Amino acid sequence: MDIDDDFRLITGLKNIYPHQRETIEHILNGESVVLRAPTGSGKSEAVIVPFLTNINKTLPSQLIYSLPVRVLVDDLSRRFAKYSNVKGVNVAGHHGKRIETPLFYPPIIITTIDQTVGAYVCTPLSLPLRAGNIPAGAVSSAFLVFDEVHTFDPERALQSALILAKHSSKLNLPFVFMSATMPDVFLEKLGEIFDFKRVDANEKDILIRKNRKVHVYWEGKDKTLAGEDVIENYNKSKGKLIVICNTVSKAQDIYKEVENEVGCETVLLHSRFLEEDRKRKEEKLKDIFGKNSNKKGILISTQVIEVGLDISCDTMLTELSPIDSLIQRAGRCSRWGGSGFLHVYDVEKPSPYKVDIMKDTRAEIEKFEGELFDWETEKLLVNIVLGKYVEKWLKTENMARILSTLSQAAFEGNKRLAEDAVRSIFSCDISIHDAPDTLENVYCLKTINVHVGVLRKFFNDDNPTMWELVDNNIISDDSSSIIPQRIYDVESILPYHFYIVHPDCISYDENRGLLFEPGGNNFGFMEKEEEKIVEYDCKRETWVEHSKRTVDAFNHILLPRYKFAIERFASALKVEYDEFLERLQVSMLLHDIGKLNEGWQAKIGWDGKEPLAHSDVYVGRLPSHAPISAYALSSVFYEWNPEFGQAFYFALAHHHSVRASKMPKYKLIDGWENCLRQLSVPDAYIDKIKADGEGGKLSGTFPELSNHVKLYRTYTFVSRLLRISDRIATGGGEDAILRYENWYGNV
Repeated sequence: MDIDDDFRLITGLKNIYPHQRETIEHILNGESVVLRAPTGSGKSEAVIVPFLTNINKTLPSQLIYSLPVRVLVDDLSRRFAKYSNVKGVNVAGHHGKRIETPLFYPPIIITTIDQTVGAYVCTPLSLPLRAGNIPAGAVSSAFLVFDEVHTFDPERALQSALILAKHSSKLNLPFVFMSATMPDVFLEKLGEIFDFKRVDANEKDILIRKNRKVHVYWEGKDKTLAGEDVIENYNKSKGKLIVICNTVSKAQDIYKEVENEVGCETVLLHSRFLEEDRKRKEEKLKDIFGKNSNKKGILISTQVIEVGLDISCDTMLTELSPIDSLIQRAGRCSRWGGSGFLHVYDVEKPSPYKVDIMKDTRAEIEKFEGELFDWETEKLLVNIVLGKYVEKWLKTENMARILSTLSQAAFEGNKRLAEDAVRSIFSCDISIHDAPDTLENVYCLKTINVHVGVLRKFFNDDNPTMWELVDNNIISDDSSSIIPQRIYDVESILPYHFYIVHPDCISYDENRGLLFEPGGNNFGFMEKEEEKIVEYDCKRETWVEHSKRTVDAFNHILLPRYKFAIERFASALKVEYDEFLERLQVSMLLHDIGKLNEGWQAKIGWDGKEPLAHSDVYVGRLPSHAPISAYALSSVFYEWNPEFGQAFYFALAHHHSVRASKMPKYKLIDGWENCLRQLSVPDAYIDKIKADGEGGKLSGTFPELSNHVKLYRTYTFVSRLLRISDRIATGGGEDAILRYENWYGNV
């Protein structure tokens, strides 16, 4: 079957565009791609088709597709699920409000860029830290795709994406960057960082773009958007008008002016709505502004509609914004062809955007008086306005700064640092409740994210009754005490924190959103879609039985799916595939050698016959054994190769908890050698195993991310293979195998 046939079979679309075919050809060859194409040109299809046809051939067994916002994840995961069903491959959508696969199991994972970055540094945002190297191994071995990269924070998220791509290239793993508005100089600079194939779409090849005519009008300097402009332009339109403001307060003011002044449904959408209300509004917008809809209406919104919503209008009014933002907004005007009109209004303040880019954008948009806003014009404007900023964004020191942040996040397990590598954390979560100290699950209150400056101004102006939730880890790493503390000082209001405001001081309206006005009601509790980490009811199992089951799980379930990645890792480490595979299998067999410690066996209730790996009787908290396993096998690992031996060493030390570092004093039981010989472990290995140790702190935590990329990725990859194999073996029997088979699908 050729590319065209595969494309039609998987997508159900009749025609393939030239840029799609070219992208597919490069990906099938295992090459990295940077694709620049306008909205509605099928960029996503150019990625999913080659992946589904070449899994584990010229591509890894997992695709991790990173997007800037949650709504895009929800839409694309639904579309990809339909495509991948043709090949029997599973898809999961994953983000902070949809925790579908925290361990990154399925072959296709659609997620947000912050989830991908957090996972990569063993600091997952939706998972306890102790399991962090499982999703990290997925990112380290996957086919990475970064879409809508023009919306990434150029000094944070973009830098993180570039770092991940650069690290993938060191292992010869392909990646893809996609965008509609990348300046030419950006593409040229990328060529200095890594090798890739550049693909540019031609608008004339894309039918809906070819027949689309959007005319832009600059409304004049100091002419700002008002409610009367909305009413006047709606009466001139064909019945579908979209208004985009730069701030929530401006959008709320405009909505208040026009909601009862026009004879159609008026919808307000911005970032300060509760999740369920926002979803309800988005569905309503699709009904009014979706393809083939004959309904009339007005949407008043903020930049939240720039990506994700598949809606269109014949007339759009927008406040001035940076050129790439304006292009995204214009993409919602005559989206499926035909004529449209875009009116751009001046603003009194550039906020929330940077002054220089707003000034440069205004200088170009001021020239428009009904001119056509096609893709060639868009690319030209992007080059003029943004081109001069690219060199600043791609300075070596910017990438070095973010790499340092990622390294520190990995070392400390600091989720805040992981987030800081993606976006400027100038926001915080707030909820409404009159007595947070009476709630047992206060963190499950519904929340709304607001800029910290807005909350500070509200505090100064109205001095509301407000609390901060303080999380004191006073019991253990896995337990905490949540204490609501009253806020008395505006300086105490900080980004990333969680605050609760008394309803006497603030309110919420399902049509207008969060209002800094008194008279509200308590928020309710969230309901999250969540895949819990399975905790198994262990059966009594001997140490030898469990070791065999672990290596069997690896050989029969993981090895077929990760063969391509294992080959790439072996090649990058300059060892033969068979040698690398043998090391993996030995690690699977001996990962629990620390359980042969006399103290561990005594605690689990060993009868002196066959040493145990698990008991069917609860015996309380067992001593740590994973660091003992690593220490006991250290001479074996480092004889293989000092560098990649370190990756195996820490993978074993962390096969129950990332960053485990303390090793208790131990002595292996008499006859431990016979247990290993039952597994056919060569005497050459047995002779090097350390049968006892004084205990103490393991040297280091795991390979350092910034200076040892191949080693760090090997550590995370081996950790993933080991921990999943161990989990399957611990689950026991056919049920455990079927559970993981269902996640992986037909790969």
